[in-house]
Amino acid sequence: MDAQEFRKLPVQEQVSVILSNGKELLERIFVYYTVKLYLLDGLFVEIWYHQVTNRIDKVLVVEFEDVIHLYESQINISDLFK
Repeated sequence: MDAQEFRKLPVQEQVSVILSNGKELLERIFVYYTVKLYLLDGLFVEIWYHQVTNRIDKVLVVEFEDVIHLYESQINISDLFK
């Protein structure tokens, strides 16, 4: 499934596909949201969970460059140099 096909799915189905088939990679906090990053068939996808209202507000496909920027403090490549 490519990014365009994924975006066409209803949000509930996007979440279901991610939770069933995606691999959780990283997590970050943004204001009132817990944002979880998943890898799904070569796509990086974020699920934005609003902590106060206890619901998922959005699902976004994220470009690789944005993943590096948003999660750079959590990415550890030291094992590559052993």
